[in-house]
Amino acid sequence: MRERRYAAQARNDTWQAGTQNRDLAIIWPLLGRHIAFHRRLVDLTTNVKAALLLSQTIYWTRHGRDIASTGGWFHKTTEQWEMETALSAKEQISAREVLRTLTVLSEQRIGIPAKLHYRLCVDQLGTLLSDRIGRISTRLDWGDGAAVAELLGPSLAYHRRLAGIGGGVHAGLLLSRALHLTRLQTKRRWDAWIRHSATQWAADIGLTRRELDKARRDLADIGVWDETLAGVPPTLIARVRLDCLLALLASEAVPIRQHGVLAHSPDGGIPAITPARNSESSWRESRLLVPPNPPNQIRQNRHHSSPETANLHIQGSTSDSVQQPPVSEQRREEGRSPSGGDLIFPESLLPDERASALVLIRRCPDQAQALLDELSARMQAKAVHTSPIAYLRGLVNRAVAGEFVPELGQRVAAARRRWQEELLERQHREAEEQRLAAERATPEYQARTAERREEIRRMLDVLRPGRSPGKRP
Repeated sequence: MRERRYAAQARNDTWQAGTQNRDLAIIWPLLGRHIAFHRRLVDLTTNVKAALLLSQTIYWTRHGRDIASTGGWFHKTTEQWEMETALSAKEQISAREVLRTLTVLSEQRIGIPAKLHYRLCVDQLGTLLSDRIGRISTRLDWGDGAAVAELLGPSLAYHRRLAGIGGGVHAGLLLSRALHLTRLQTKRRWDAWIRHSATQWAADIGLTRRELDKARRDLADIGVWDETLAGVPPTLIARVRLDCLLALLASEAVPIRQHGVLAHSPDGGIPAITPARNSESSWRESRLLVPPNPPNQIRQNRHHSSPETANLHIQGSTSDSVQQPPVSEQRREEGRSPSGGDLIFPESLLPDERASALVLIRRCPDQAQALLDELSARMQAKAVHTSPIAYLRGLVNRAVAGEFVPELGQRVAAARRRWQEELLERQHREAEEQRLAAERATPEYQARTAERREEIRRMLDVLRPGRSPGKRP
């Protein structure tokens, strides 16, 4: 009896692990590119949001284009900061004030019209971090990756999309860390419950007890966070509900909180925009959670391409306008997805990306193939400078809004129809040849052929009387 119970428990654990692996494989491409959040900067700034803004400033200072020629200055708009970090305009002002107080961030308005530019005071930052870790303060070469890594310490992966789902940066940071730990435990064939105390969470991500409790409540209210007591003595353990998180990511929907109560849209669904709360991150009414054309500075580098920022005196923001090259007339055959029925996915999509794409296009099944064709054409034209899933998400958002118009995808559909017609014709021709070959192999056909040949010989003998009957010339 005990052996059967253990066997049933083992089968249940195996099934749960398989389900978790499947959900994580679909969720990860939907999250898009993450931001490297340096936990040590929280101790320096005593503010998680200021540390997040400083982490992204360090990234652009180290990897931005033309940073050396502009003396370290780069231009960012408020919308771009929010798109990258999920910090609202109010939160950005507070975070910049903290960084200016530490004299690690300089600001200046340049150009006509004047645009706000930023510069990281690398020497001052290096001095402050060196003093904090007990290192001799010397001039640091920020091009030395090993030295910079030692100074900044380990980084955490922060997914800005999770901040939109959780309703704030704190919830997004907690969910990002929990999702990372869930992924590690699943790989080690452990359960999905995270056995972290409040002290451990604070050590991991730098949130205060009050900020951590509020983030946990926010995530529990939208259904992606579970907590329970386990063990002796009882300890609080938590887990991420991957099925609910996947549903929110796929539907682009985020619950709205009004006066502490979750409110839903009048049509019974969940609205896609979260209104502002007191000192909490929010997405402005005029922007979607994930816009159709994400800016280039936060694009996912699938082939390790160099990130780009802006020149000092450009009139636009950090984003670069990219002209789409013409589509090649030669089309490669696209493979069918075993989980997508009759849908044909771009052949360059990875298996996990195909599963994520299938989740996205379920929102508009009538245009599913047209959306995939448009994505395939854009990828073939090398016009997708973000991840394919992020680009497809933008196309799906347009289709849901009724603004999607197929452009390059029509060529892919036409090429596929021609290929299918040629395939049918070739199959019909091969089937006819096989039928004729089988018919020629039957005794009746051979007997009729022999009889016909004999008749032809008799006719030739009649036409040539000088030859003996049946004698071949």
